[in-house]
Amino acid sequence: MMKRIAAIAASLIIAVMILMPAGMWAVFAEPVVLKDASKGIGVEENGSAPQRDRSLQDGTLVYSLTPVYPEDVEDGEYEPEVISDSRFFNIIHSDLTNSGGRMSAVITISSTSYAYIYQGTAEQAAAADSSEWVAAEEKDGYGSFDVSVEALNKELPCAAFSKKKQKWYDRNIVFLADSMPDGAVMIELNKEGGTIADTQDAALQVIYIALAIIVAGGILNHFVKKRYYE
Repeated sequence: MMKRIAAIAASLIIAVMILMPAGMWAVFAEPVVLKDASKGIGVEENGSAPQRDRSLQDGTLVYSLTPVYPEDVEDGEYEPEVISDSRFFNIIHSDLTNSGGRMSAVITISSTSYAYIYQGTAEQAAAADSSEWVAAEEKDGYGSFDVSVEALNKELPCAAFSKKKQKWYDRNIVFLADSMPDGAVMIELNKEGGTIADTQDAALQVIYIALAIIVAGGILNHFVKKRYYE
Protein backbone atom coordinates (compact mmCIF):
# COMPACT_ATOMS: atom_id res chain seq x y z
CA MET A 1 0.00 0.00 0.00
CA MET A 2 2.80 2.42 0.91
CA LYS A 3 4.48 1.77 -2.43
CA ARG A 4 1.21 2.62 -4.18
CA ILE A 5 0.89 5.88 -2.23
CA ALA A 6 4.48 6.85 -2.98
CA ALA A 7 3.90 6.13 -6.67
CA ILE A 8 0.78 8.33 -6.69
CA ALA A 9 2.65 11.19 -4.98
CA ALA A 10 5.56 10.92 -7.41
CA SER A 11 3.15 10.94 -10.33
CA LEU A 12 1.45 14.08 -9.00
CA ILE A 13 4.77 15.91 -8.61
CA ILE A 14 5.84 14.94 -12.14
CA ALA A 15 2.47 16.05 -13.52
CA VAL A 16 2.74 19.45 -11.83
CA MET A 17 6.24 19.93 -13.22
CA ILE A 18 5.14 19.01 -16.73
CA LEU A 19 2.15 21.38 -16.61
CA MET A 20 4.23 24.35 -15.46
CA PRO A 21 5.03 26.90 -18.19
CA ALA A 22 8.38 26.17 -19.81
CA GLY A 23 9.62 29.69 -19.03
CA MET A 24 9.18 29.01 -15.34
CA TRP A 25 12.36 26.94 -15.39
CA ALA A 26 14.45 29.76 -16.87
CA VAL A 27 15.60 30.70 -13.39
CA PHE A 28 17.76 27.58 -13.43
CA ALA A 29 19.21 28.26 -16.89
CA GLU A 30 22.89 28.83 -17.50
CA PRO A 31 23.21 32.62 -17.99
CA VAL A 32 25.70 32.62 -20.87
CA VAL A 33 26.04 30.36 -23.90
CA LEU A 34 28.71 31.05 -26.49
CA LYS A 35 27.36 31.06 -30.04
CA ASP A 36 30.74 30.07 -31.42
CA ALA A 37 33.34 28.25 -29.33
CA SER A 38 36.10 30.02 -31.25
CA LYS A 39 34.71 33.47 -30.44
CA GLY A 40 33.54 35.42 -27.48
CA ILE A 41 36.01 33.80 -25.12
CA GLY A 42 38.70 36.44 -24.88
CA VAL A 43 42.42 35.87 -24.45
CA GLU A 44 44.86 37.95 -22.46
CA GLU A 45 48.39 38.72 -23.70
CA ASN A 46 49.79 35.82 -21.71
CA GLY A 47 47.49 33.45 -23.60
CA SER A 48 45.05 32.81 -20.75
CA ALA A 49 41.34 33.52 -20.87
CA PRO A 50 40.30 36.39 -18.56
CA GLN A 51 38.07 35.55 -15.62
CA ARG A 52 34.82 37.42 -16.19
CA ASP A 53 31.87 37.69 -13.84
CA ARG A 54 28.94 36.73 -16.04
CA SER A 55 26.59 36.15 -13.12
CA LEU A 56 23.25 37.92 -13.14
CA GLN A 57 23.79 41.64 -12.67
CA ASP A 58 21.42 43.38 -10.26
CA GLY A 59 21.33 47.16 -10.06
CA THR A 60 19.17 50.24 -9.78
CA LEU A 61 18.76 50.52 -13.54
CA VAL A 62 18.56 46.95 -14.77
CA TYR A 63 17.85 43.62 -13.15
CA SER A 64 19.17 40.17 -13.97
CA LEU A 65 21.05 41.25 -17.06
CA THR A 66 24.06 39.27 -18.19
CA PRO A 67 27.16 41.48 -18.63
CA VAL A 68 28.54 41.44 -22.17
CA TYR A 69 32.30 42.09 -22.25
CA PRO A 70 34.43 43.32 -25.18
CA GLU A 71 35.51 39.79 -26.10
CA ASP A 72 31.81 38.91 -26.45
CA VAL A 73 31.27 41.62 -29.09
CA GLU A 74 32.45 41.75 -32.70
CA ASP A 75 34.98 44.51 -33.33
CA GLY A 76 33.32 47.49 -34.94
CA GLU A 77 31.48 50.75 -34.41
CA TYR A 78 27.97 50.83 -32.99
CA GLU A 79 25.29 53.18 -31.66
CA PRO A 80 23.75 51.33 -28.69
CA GLU A 81 21.07 52.75 -26.44
CA VAL A 82 22.37 54.00 -23.10
CA ILE A 83 20.15 54.57 -20.07
CA SER A 84 20.85 56.69 -17.00
CA ASP A 85 19.47 56.64 -13.47
CA SER A 86 18.89 60.42 -13.57
CA ARG A 87 16.56 62.43 -15.80
CA PHE A 88 19.04 65.29 -15.43
CA PHE A 89 21.68 63.16 -17.14
CA ASN A 90 19.65 62.06 -20.14
CA ILE A 91 21.77 60.28 -22.75
CA ILE A 92 20.35 60.81 -26.22
CA HIS A 93 23.06 59.19 -28.34
CA SER A 94 26.20 57.07 -28.14
CA ASP A 95 28.98 56.07 -30.53
CA LEU A 96 30.64 52.91 -29.26
CA THR A 97 33.84 51.38 -30.61
CA ASN A 98 35.04 47.87 -29.83
CA SER A 99 38.60 47.13 -30.86
CA GLY A 100 41.41 44.96 -29.55
CA GLY A 101 39.48 43.76 -26.50
CA ARG A 102 38.50 47.26 -25.35
CA MET A 103 35.25 49.18 -25.65
CA SER A 104 34.97 52.96 -25.51
CA ALA A 105 32.22 55.37 -26.39
CA VAL A 106 31.25 58.97 -26.84
CA ILE A 107 27.98 59.66 -25.05
CA THR A 108 25.90 62.76 -25.73
CA ILE A 109 23.50 64.18 -23.14
CA SER A 110 20.54 66.47 -23.77
CA SER A 111 22.05 69.57 -22.12
CA THR A 112 25.26 71.41 -21.28
CA SER A 113 24.60 71.33 -17.54
CA TYR A 114 27.69 69.30 -16.70
CA ALA A 115 31.26 70.44 -17.18
CA TYR A 116 32.98 67.13 -16.36
CA ILE A 117 32.35 63.49 -15.72
CA TYR A 118 34.41 60.95 -13.80
CA GLN A 119 34.05 57.21 -14.12
CA GLY A 120 33.53 56.47 -10.48
CA THR A 121 31.52 57.83 -7.59
CA ALA A 122 31.05 61.51 -6.75
CA GLU A 123 33.24 61.05 -3.69
CA GLN A 124 36.03 59.53 -5.78
CA ALA A 125 35.72 62.29 -8.37
CA ALA A 126 36.06 65.04 -5.77
CA ALA A 127 39.22 63.41 -4.41
CA ALA A 128 40.77 62.70 -7.81
CA ASP A 129 43.24 64.95 -9.62
CA SER A 130 41.47 67.22 -12.10
CA SER A 131 43.54 65.65 -14.89
CA GLU A 132 41.41 62.52 -14.44
CA TRP A 133 38.18 64.40 -15.09
CA VAL A 134 36.69 64.13 -18.58
CA ALA A 135 35.74 67.56 -19.92
CA ALA A 136 32.57 68.05 -21.94
CA GLU A 137 32.67 68.87 -25.61
CA GLU A 138 29.73 71.19 -26.22
CA LYS A 139 27.92 71.69 -29.50
CA ASP A 140 24.43 72.96 -30.37
CA GLY A 141 23.29 72.83 -26.76
CA TYR A 142 24.46 69.26 -26.11
CA GLY A 143 27.37 67.92 -24.10
CA SER A 144 29.49 64.93 -25.15
CA PHE A 145 31.93 62.86 -23.11
CA ASP A 146 34.44 60.11 -23.84
CA VAL A 147 33.99 57.06 -21.62
CA SER A 148 35.45 53.59 -21.35
CA VAL A 149 32.92 50.76 -21.34
CA GLU A 150 33.77 47.76 -19.19
CA ALA A 151 30.74 45.82 -20.39
CA LEU A 152 27.30 46.16 -21.91
CA ASN A 153 24.34 45.32 -19.67
CA LYS A 154 26.33 46.37 -16.63
CA GLU A 155 25.73 49.39 -14.44
CA LEU A 156 28.70 51.75 -14.73
CA PRO A 157 29.29 54.61 -12.25
CA CYS A 158 29.69 57.95 -14.01
CA ALA A 159 29.79 60.96 -11.65
CA ALA A 160 28.91 64.30 -13.21
CA PHE A 161 30.00 67.82 -12.17
CA SER A 162 27.19 70.39 -12.25
CA LYS A 163 28.12 73.82 -13.59
CA LYS A 164 25.30 75.48 -11.68
CA LYS A 165 25.82 73.78 -8.33
CA GLN A 166 29.60 73.37 -8.65
CA LYS A 167 29.18 69.94 -7.19
CA TRP A 168 29.69 66.29 -8.16
CA TYR A 169 26.62 64.07 -8.44
CA ASP A 170 26.48 60.27 -8.55
CA ARG A 171 25.19 59.01 -11.86
CA ASN A 172 24.99 55.47 -13.24
CA ILE A 173 24.65 54.39 -16.85
CA VAL A 174 24.05 51.13 -18.73
CA PHE A 175 24.81 50.34 -22.37
CA LEU A 176 22.05 47.95 -23.46
CA ALA A 177 23.13 44.85 -25.35
CA ASP A 178 19.68 44.32 -26.86
CA SER A 179 20.06 47.58 -28.80
CA MET A 180 23.11 46.26 -30.66
CA PRO A 181 22.61 45.10 -34.27
CA ASP A 182 22.12 41.43 -35.09
CA GLY A 183 25.35 39.47 -35.02
CA ALA A 184 27.27 42.03 -32.96
CA VAL A 185 26.92 40.18 -29.65
CA MET A 186 28.48 36.70 -29.65
CA ILE A 187 26.75 35.22 -26.63
CA GLU A 188 23.18 34.00 -26.49
CA LEU A 189 20.78 36.36 -24.74
CA ASN A 190 17.07 35.66 -24.53
CA LYS A 191 14.30 37.52 -26.32
CA GLU A 192 13.78 39.93 -23.43
CA GLY A 193 17.02 41.62 -24.45
CA GLY A 194 19.55 39.94 -22.23
CA THR A 195 17.53 39.15 -19.13
CA ILE A 196 17.95 35.55 -18.09
CA ALA A 197 15.23 35.75 -15.45
CA ASP A 198 13.75 38.95 -14.15
CA THR A 199 14.30 39.16 -10.39
CA GLN A 200 10.60 39.29 -9.52
CA ASP A 201 9.67 36.57 -12.01
CA ALA A 202 12.42 34.35 -10.62
CA ALA A 203 11.03 34.78 -7.11
CA LEU A 204 7.54 33.88 -8.34
CA GLN A 205 8.87 30.80 -10.09
CA VAL A 206 10.47 29.56 -6.88
CA ILE A 207 7.19 30.17 -5.03
CA TYR A 208 5.20 28.23 -7.65
CA ILE A 209 7.58 25.30 -7.43
CA ALA A 210 7.43 25.34 -3.63
CA LEU A 211 3.62 25.43 -3.72
CA ALA A 212 3.56 22.45 -6.09
CA ILE A 213 5.73 20.46 -3.70
CA ILE A 214 3.56 21.49 -0.73
CA VAL A 215 0.38 20.42 -2.55
CA ALA A 216 1.88 17.07 -3.51
CA GLY A 217 3.12 16.59 0.06
CA GLY A 218 -0.33 17.44 1.44
CA ILE A 219 -1.97 14.86 -0.82
CA LEU A 220 0.56 12.24 0.26
CA ASN A 221 -0.03 13.10 3.92
CA HIS A 222 -3.79 12.78 3.39
CA PHE A 223 -3.44 9.27 1.97
CA VAL A 224 -1.12 8.21 4.79
CA LYS A 225 -3.50 9.48 7.50
CA LYS A 226 -6.46 7.85 5.78
CA ARG A 227 -4.59 4.56 5.59
CA TYR A 228 -3.54 4.42 9.24
CA TYR A 229 -6.09 6.44 11.21
CA GLU A 230 -9.44 5.68 9.60
